[in-house]
Amino acid sequence: MLLLSNYQPDKQFSMRRFTEQLADGLRQLDFSVEVFPVPTVIGKLGAKGSGIGKWIGYIDKYLLFPLILKWKLRQLPCNSIVHIIDHSNAPYSKWLQRFPHVVTCHDLLAIRCALGEIPQHEPRWTGKQQQAMILRGLKDSQCIASVSLATQQDVTRLVGAQPEWQHHIPNALNQRFIQEAHRESVETIDQLKPLLQLPNENRYIMHIGGEKWYKNRKSVLHIFATLAAKDPALHLVIVGPEFSSEALNETACTELLPRIHYFSGIEDEQLRELYRAAELLIFPSHIEGFGWPILEAQACGCAVATFRVEPMHSLNAIEELAVGEDTQDNSSLNKLATAAWVYMETPAAAKTEQRKQMKHFAVQYTNEASAKAYCELYQQQLNQGTK
Repeated sequence: MLLLSNYQPDKQFSMRRFTEQLADGLRQLDFSVEVFPVPTVIGKLGAKGSGIGKWIGYIDKYLLFPLILKWKLRQLPCNSIVHIIDHSNAPYSKWLQRFPHVVTCHDLLAIRCALGEIPQHEPRWTGKQQQAMILRGLKDSQCIASVSLATQQDVTRLVGAQPEWQHHIPNALNQRFIQEAHRESVETIDQLKPLLQLPNENRYIMHIGGEKWYKNRKSVLHIFATLAAKDPALHLVIVGPEFSSEALNETACTELLPRIHYFSGIEDEQLRELYRAAELLIFPSHIEGFGWPILEAQACGCAVATFRVEPMHSLNAIEELAVGEDTQDNSSLNKLATAAWVYMETPAAAKTEQRKQMKHFAVQYTNEASAKAYCELYQQQLNQGTK
């Protein structure tokens, strides 16, 4: 298995995690695996995500790597299969037509933006050309596996409805979160409050995510303001960047600033501690490719409030916490805040049963299950041979 992975200077950490997990899962199944990243050659001069550094990266990715890939393919044994780990590298499928290959599609958000489907974010001309290349690469691919049903629907609509492009293989949880989901005993909130230095009687909700528009972070503040009015001792924990003063003013949260706590660069164990003690994870994204934090939180026994849109809805084990079908509508936001409050006021015994339900749901997303699903796909491609 040749896993074609991402260009290191792009710092796509989630894709690096996906690659490492899949490689480990395949090796556990006794397969020979080689991770082959797009090498940094000219990029050593200063490849970056913007400006001249981006163009330096383009030289490595689009001029040099096709030549390197051709050389690499000549070294592969006859029963090999190539897996393009990230659909952003789909343009390389042009050079894989004689080799069985699979592409994992994580989301088509950037392509949709380039096509004008998402007016909140319109890329520049060069970005549109790059996304057009990626879309052409997907259409040249022999096999596509989408990480969510929402992404699969976008593939059907934008790439095509051919059966070989309609596979669905969900992402896997990190093994430590799977182990967490198997735990029967969980520390009490009182035991974990020292991490936040909060009084024992204070509850907190949390959110994790960056500042990309689709994360809908301002809605987190709206929900917090609504819940804080009902519980004057409620706090908000943010794993990510701080809110701007403008966002705090617009959501009437400026006075609540002493009750907002920020964490960044924390270890997985600290993140699990935060999940365990939280009342709720607020995850009001407009859209996602998959939505790892939803599963991570539930593996730790932390319920998640999401809009009733895909893929978030399918990942939410508590149906009552997936509400509001229009993420842009204030009434949907109010419904989500109401659902969050109802859950927070649920009796302890009922919450215990719901935590068990969440953990049982999350534990299904193992790396072993994901690796086995990909192995079946690889075998299908090898059996079919080349087009």
